[in-house]
Amino acid sequence: MYKLIALDMDDTLMTSENVISDRTREALIQAQAAGVKVMLASGRPTSGMTKAAKELELDKRESFILSFNGAVLTRMKDMTVVKEKPLSKSQFDAVYDYCKKHGFFILTYMDDTIVYEGHHPYMNVEHELTGLPMKEVQNLKDYVQGNVPKAMAVDFEERIAAADRELDGRLNNDIHATTSKPFFLEFMAMGVSKGVALNAFAESQGIQPHEVMAFGDSDNDKDMLEFAGLGVAMGNGKDSIKQIADVVTGDHNHDGIADIIDRYILKH
Repeated sequence: MYKLIALDMDDTLMTSENVISDRTREALIQAQAAGVKVMLASGRPTSGMTKAAKELELDKRESFILSFNGAVLTRMKDMTVVKEKPLSKSQFDAVYDYCKKHGFFILTYMDDTIVYEGHHPYMNVEHELTGLPMKEVQNLKDYVQGNVPKAMAVDFEERIAAADRELDGRLNNDIHATTSKPFFLEFMAMGVSKGVALNAFAESQGIQPHEVMAFGDSDNDKDMLEFAGLGVAMGNGKDSIKQIADVVTGDHNHDGIADIIDRYILKH
């Protein structure tokens, strides 16, 4: 019996049109009616997740969302931050220096705003995905004077892929690095990941790994799928994610999530 479903958002829950399909929404609402908890787990900022969470009625139940790749855990019914592990100022400075050295566009998040310096052809993608406003500053390193939830390098796919291979999961002993979309390289405090956060949450709820189902498509979903009793890779996911998944389902544009929920939970 599954008690918890954890869902990545972009290219997993959300279609290419950045919406939740009717069939997938209904399947997730029915799963909750059957007593299964649903949790969103995304690299997105919290405020870029709440619209989708409310569409799934998570605010009407004892549900939570994991944002910034697991750096922040928020209770939906009152939007209380239950747990967070941000990047410190010194950690952000290390990410900034790395990005400037390699010529990457860099952004971070402050007060529900995407804060950035410079320009890049892909600079607006995060804004388009999340709906968050953007603010340009002259020097991001000087502007950031405290903790931030995460930082992100943005560049062309081949350059991000090369950097990801070189970093191999860490910028240094204090900073974790992963990719979400092929042009996003994301940096969080070491120990922050979807899998670590999902494990801690499940434990706090008395839920065993074999009672967890998780869906994802990209590198930042890997340890979440490995933790879950049923790790489900989307049909549009990376080959490396399909290889570690227990099941590969249809793609995000063809109700891959609903197919699995129907089969394993609703028994349709």
